[in-house]
Amino acid sequence: MTSTRPATGSVAVAPPDAVARLLHLFALLALVTSAAITAFGLAWWLLPGWNPYATSSSRSLASALLDPAQFAAAVVATGAVGLVVAAAAASRGALDRRAPLIAGAAAVLTAAVIVVLGDAGTVTFAGYLFGFSAVVAGMLTTAVLVVRAPRLGVPLLALLAALIAVAVWWAGLTWAGVTTFLENLGSGLIDNALLILISAVSVAAVLAWTAVAVVAGRTTREMRGFEARLVRHRRAITVLAALGPLPYAFMRASWLTPWPLFAPAVGEMSPAVLATGLMLGSGAVAACVLTLGLILPWGRVFPRWMPRIGGRRVPAPLAVVPGLMAATIITISAVPLVLMSLDADSLLDAVVFNLVLPLWFWGPMLALAVWAYAAWRRGEHEAVDTGGALD
Repeated sequence: MTSTRPATGSVAVAPPDAVARLLHLFALLALVTSAAITAFGLAWWLLPGWNPYATSSSRSLASALLDPAQFAAAVVATGAVGLVVAAAAASRGALDRRAPLIAGAAAVLTAAVIVVLGDAGTVTFAGYLFGFSAVVAGMLTTAVLVVRAPRLGVPLLALLAALIAVAVWWAGLTWAGVTTFLENLGSGLIDNALLILISAVSVAAVLAWTAVAVVAGRTTREMRGFEARLVRHRRAITVLAALGPLPYAFMRASWLTPWPLFAPAVGEMSPAVLATGLMLGSGAVAACVLTLGLILPWGRVFPRWMPRIGGRRVPAPLAVVPGLMAATIITISAVPLVLMSLDADSLLDAVVFNLVLPLWFWGPMLALAVWAYAAWRRGEHEAVDTGGALD
């Protein structure tokens, strides 16, 4: 089978064998994660003291509505149904008339995992790691740019130096504060190893079920039409997704001014808290920039200033896989954060909290933006192979 992509918004159809292999791969991942979820539920049913969701610090929507025994039963049910659906998706002939049914069941299981196991701690752990990584990557990128593209690198270095100067001499950032942040990060990861494992399984399960739903759903005209509309409007969708982290970044950036938001006055904030806030704010800025890369030229071709790989085409999975992981982490934590906001002193406080941390908006929009990018790059690949035009 061959296909062309002659215009923006059309979607290429992959060969059936390739689709079947892809569905089988994602179904196996769903099978493994469903087995792990079933094991978690059984353990919490037999040993309630092991259930981390029994505490107020780790609360999913299901754990907030159900007692511990009912919650454990819901976890077991989610995993058990997942095992059945994953086995059906991994079997031969899954792309025949059963495909729409499998796609629907996978979509339901995606929502079920989010409702049952979604925890605000997931985005917290990821945010700390990503924020630290963003700072390191930003410094390395600036150093490379100064050498290989000084017109861009020198102004960026000057901006970075100015920000560091303000953080140190105005806001009170110290090296001891940075090291304390790193020590707290390391000890926090060790102390919360079980929760991190549960979060990793939950994220993998949501990714797997989402992929099964999309791959199986693309056998239907309705799904292909929806995907074509995503590609057609991918620029607007991506810009909206890039707006998601900006309120949080703005809030953290205010800590470098005389008017810090949601923080003590300048001079009263400990260096460790300041370092933590600035690290997280840096991660939010990096998330915005990387999201925009889905529609900018360097989302298709590596910039020429990059050593060794400059000028080469960006492999689509290099953007799609981390993008979908980020969207999943954000989305799976959205409902618990909304629940947390309900404990605010007033309705206004709850609204402000959800506007500063709009995970309910950011996660789904990022998922749609990455999906649109993946479909566009897939269509681009098919068009190159068959001589179709590109947008």
